[in-house]
Amino acid sequence: MSRLLLTLTCCMLSSTPPALAALPDNALVQRQLFQQTYSDLQAGNTSGFAALPADMQRYPLYPWLEYTYLKQTFETVPDAQVLDFVWRNPYSLFADDLYGKLAQRFAQKQDWQNLLTHIPADIEDTDTQCYRTQALAAVGQKPAALALGKQAWLGITKGISAACVPVTDLLRRHVQLATTDYWERIRVALDKNQTTLATQLAADLPPDAQVAVNLWIQIRNSPADALPLAIQQADTAYLRDAIGYGLERLAKKEPQAAETLWLAARQRLKFTPAESAKVESALGMQQALRHEAVAVPRLAAIPADLRTQDGNLWLARAAARAGDWESVLNATQQLKFDNERDAAGWHYWQARALEQTGEKRAAKKLYAKIATQPTFYGFLAADHLGQSYDSLNTKPQDRSQRVGGLQKIAAVQRAFEWFALGNREQGRKEWFRALKPMDKAGILAMAELATRANDANLAIWTVARAKEWDEVDLRFPLVHTDLAVEQGRNQGIQAAWIMGVMRRESAFDVNVESGAKALGLMQLIPPTARAVGSKLGLNINGREDILRPATNVQLGSAYLREMLAKFSGNYVQATAAYNAGPGRPPQWAPDKLINADQWVESIPFTETRDYVQAVMAYTTIYDYKLTQGKGSRLSERLLPIAPKPPAPVAAPVVAQ
Repeated sequence: MSRLLLTLTCCMLSSTPPALAALPDNALVQRQLFQQTYSDLQAGNTSGFAALPADMQRYPLYPWLEYTYLKQTFETVPDAQVLDFVWRNPYSLFADDLYGKLAQRFAQKQDWQNLLTHIPADIEDTDTQCYRTQALAAVGQKPAALALGKQAWLGITKGISAACVPVTDLLRRHVQLATTDYWERIRVALDKNQTTLATQLAADLPPDAQVAVNLWIQIRNSPADALPLAIQQADTAYLRDAIGYGLERLAKKEPQAAETLWLAARQRLKFTPAESAKVESALGMQQALRHEAVAVPRLAAIPADLRTQDGNLWLARAAARAGDWESVLNATQQLKFDNERDAAGWHYWQARALEQTGEKRAAKKLYAKIATQPTFYGFLAADHLGQSYDSLNTKPQDRSQRVGGLQKIAAVQRAFEWFALGNREQGRKEWFRALKPMDKAGILAMAELATRANDANLAIWTVARAKEWDEVDLRFPLVHTDLAVEQGRNQGIQAAWIMGVMRRESAFDVNVESGAKALGLMQLIPPTARAVGSKLGLNINGREDILRPATNVQLGSAYLREMLAKFSGNYVQATAAYNAGPGRPPQWAPDKLINADQWVESIPFTETRDYVQAVMAYTTIYDYKLTQGKGSRLSERLLPIAPKPPAPVAAPVVAQ
């Protein structure tokens, strides 16, 4: 056990109630009493809390009652009482909140030393970080104050709060904020439509920058109307930046209008080579998204050292689709990533380009670099090398001892008790807060604990926090396989494909509902569910019918079969259709027969491109699991993509 997790466990056990398995016989009574008292406290009625029997303090969720009481009476509760509570309940949601309230109280009293002594430095709340910055400055720790203050300032999202106004003044007085800092922060705010924050920040900038920010807001709202007026303004770097942003937005819907305005802007304003390259990258990217032939030469013509990351990404994608392997190399060699996982797909494309241009030895080295990853491109790289999928042969670790220790942690017990009460959302909040101070081994043990509790969805999301993508057993549990096998047989499609879609769509959460109202394991929207159900002779009346696992998988599998038939047995196109709708893949059809990997990488919708890659990889993993290692290779499942059918030729008019 790591020192960090050992410390965490010891601290959290200091006032930990017994494990859930050891709940007293009157657990049902305690649950009912908790729910009533919690409801009363939230409504402002605190009298019942003081009358609780002593044994309620052993109930896992008792700290939530104490926290809610303290929150309701915070103005009259002394510091010592609040501090006693957070010390007894460290690394918790309620401690985070009360630390923030205490920080504000200390700041209002200018009790800076107590703030620094009692408020943990790792509280992520921006206001709390701003209060801490004020405290550091007040006690003479100027370098630390300036460093923390700038970090907090860069993290502001909605607006500059009262807590952070003094921090902004401090940074400005000590010349810690350059105009470029302001402008980059404003660009991010405007891109997210945080116009209030952008206007607040612009107030500290020169008049020409303020004008540009106002123009930027207008451009964001209506680029077609605002850009012609912006081009007529006095030439500044701020203005050119705003115009470039507007041209990129306009090109998404009105590409020809964007090109016309770009020509006018270049004639009137003095764009630097870097600024021009940025705009050219954006416009060329939009052409690549539309699969226009001019995209590759346009993007390739931009100086390589000035082409943007997105410009390089879409040059590589468009060139791969077109089979222009020299341009693929040109683009992929310019790409920069923070981690190897993000770079892996581009190692694959660089290897493909090297292979196609005769550099087979160099290609093999790059394939080998990613061939052990259980991913779309990892499997394809292994296929190119003729290697087995070694990542699927690893033996699961025995984490029993660590899992046993985790069950004693108060936050974990609270999470499971929230689940028992039917409040999954609150339980998940407890669970993921408990993960924050843990090392990767601890997080993986938590995933194992979730797996043992038959909560595959929680296990999957827990592994994601550790970013341990090679943990195949924890990430790809064998759940609902009976439904997948049955429907695979009934619908004449691969059960592993059904599993792969379920894993991507819902991560096996049977009750999940998306923002688009898609429901259940296979994320079906009600109109589609009713239409498919009608064909199957099923009466789908409402939400509960769609959420029922057996029905959901039956409907989703039948729809997959429809998509597979529509696309002549092509699993890649059928998968894309399941995500983006059956009308999209024909729009993305190539002009000539191309390999499936070329087509997938050039899908213009990021969500669908990632979705297809994930589902195809997940299908490969589940095929391997369902057949005890005798599944198909990924490349065997990727059929070439046929070109668009020729447009019908109008019959000639014969003169009478």
